[in-house]
Amino acid sequence: MHTTTTKLTMTKKKLLLINPQSQHRTGFALTRSSKYIPLGLGIIAALTPKNWDIELIDELFEPFTYRDADLVGFTSFTSNINRAYELAAIYRKKGIPTVLGGIHATMQTQEAMQYMDIIVSGEAEEVWPQLIKDFENGELKSLYKGDHIDLKKVPIARHDLWHKDHIFGSIQTSRGCPMNCDFCSVHKFNGNR
Repeated sequence: MHTTTTKLTMTKKKLLLINPQSQHRTGFALTRSSKYIPLGLGIIAALTPKNWDIELIDELFEPFTYRDADLVGFTSFTSNINRAYELAAIYRKKGIPTVLGGIHATMQTQEAMQYMDIIVSGEAEEVWPQLIKDFENGELKSLYKGDHIDLKKVPIARHDLWHKDHIFGSIQTSRGCPMNCDFCSVHKFNGNR
């Protein structure tokens, strides 16, 4: 009996990560020296399997131009959420799934679900590998809830994806805050440690 094995060729998937610019271009994005590296997107990239191509658009340094992708991920503060929603609409019209994580997605989950296909509430590091697996299996959920994670389990961010004009780097040594200030969201998002 002769058997033939067929090698399945998988096409490489592309993840596009976008750091949207605030429409008002004020606050943290006002000067070149205050343009912070999107550390969270670099960590998400590091958690993405090596069989994915990853590209990062940082609107703090370059204007958005459409790039094709299989999955598009955004991070956002409230100050730039409208721009994230605007860019997501472009991809959603083309049937490309959009993912939003970050503080705004966590604090305003129901609102964000109206503009994005998938929301990551809480810390994304815990749920990102499952989200990617679900994407690859065609089983994406609309909401993934991440819990607080031990930073020892967080990989080093993909520095190679950041725009070359960032003038300083970022590291993360802890998350959370032991204070419970009513005007601050850090303890609600990252806990009290």
